[in-house]
Amino acid sequence: MGILAVLLFGSAQAHAEETEPHSVGVGYKIGNGVGFLGADLILRLLPHVVFDLQANYVSVSESINGQDQTVTGYAFAPMVQFQLKSIGHTPYLGVGLVYIHESLQNVTASGTGLLVNAGYEWRFASGVGVLVGAGIDDLGTLSATDGTTTIHQEGALLFNIEAGVRYFF
Repeated sequence: MGILAVLLFGSAQAHAEETEPHSVGVGYKIGNGVGFLGADLILRLLPHVVFDLQANYVSVSESINGQDQTVTGYAFAPMVQFQLKSIGHTPYLGVGLVYIHESLQNVTASGTGLLVNAGYEWRFASGVGVLVGAGIDDLGTLSATDGTTTIHQEGALLFNIEAGVRYFF
């Protein structure tokens, strides 16, 4: 939290809205149905269009048949965001995909879905950006296998949030 405060409030320039476009950014990102330990790579190569590749490590502990088990895996959520303003603070609409792959002992599961989010991004002259959004995740069929038996389960339409802190170069 202290690092975030220094990034946002550490210099007078951090308070000023972005006035020059920054094309590449990296950051910490959560949400989109893929967990709390994620990073994203942001490319702003066209005015009003941002390519955002989110990658997450997934680790969920659950009690299964009275025993604590940890499901681990990874997820990707590539998204294209259409922004109202090409420079500075702006609302956005994002459309993307989500892929998640998890495993527990010898069983693996995976699924894909479609994401649609709306939100707001604050971009400061210092290069720091903060993103907050919400939307829906249309999760498709989930498949799990132990190498011998495969189970398919229908997905669902889920509420979705996203948040991130970024630094643009």
